[in-house]
Amino acid sequence: MSAALVYGVIIAAGFALLQSNVLDGIAIGGVVPDIALIVVVFLANKRGSFEGELSGFGAGVAQDLLSLAPIGFHASTKTLVGYLIGKTRGKMFLDPIFLPILMVFAATLLHGLLASLIVTVFRIELAFSGVLSARFAIELAYNALLAPVVFGMLRLIPPLAEVERGGFS
Repeated sequence: MSAALVYGVIIAAGFALLQSNVLDGIAIGGVVPDIALIVVVFLANKRGSFEGELSGFGAGVAQDLLSLAPIGFHASTKTLVGYLIGKTRGKMFLDPIFLPILMVFAATLLHGLLASLIVTVFRIELAFSGVLSARFAIELAYNALLAPVVFGMLRLIPPLAEVERGGFS
């Protein structure tokens, strides 16, 4: 198991814990940014699908344990997002601003659609208001605007900044 994978899972899960307990002070309209999702997107694009899945699963389980959602709700959505974004590894170069915004926007939208699907199919009673709500629009914008900042901070962590052989970022 690589150091980057271990760091990535710990960081993603740590941000899931942080956003559920500490980040209420930066909430806009009661919406806290999903920084754990942004970390998953960074790791998935930088390191590939496998590490994207594992970091998504780690962040999702941490979020599931701290929320009223059923165990596996966030883990399944973040794992799938990590896998799909991981498919972009080596296929696009990340400029410091535009592509992080675009990737996190797409990932947040995908995450919201998957959450809506799970809530609908399994008839889960959650405070989740769906992708057509003002709350989701705020989260979408908030995540996208924070993406370049979070990506820039993650690039400063040496194990995460390393590029595996055969790939580039």
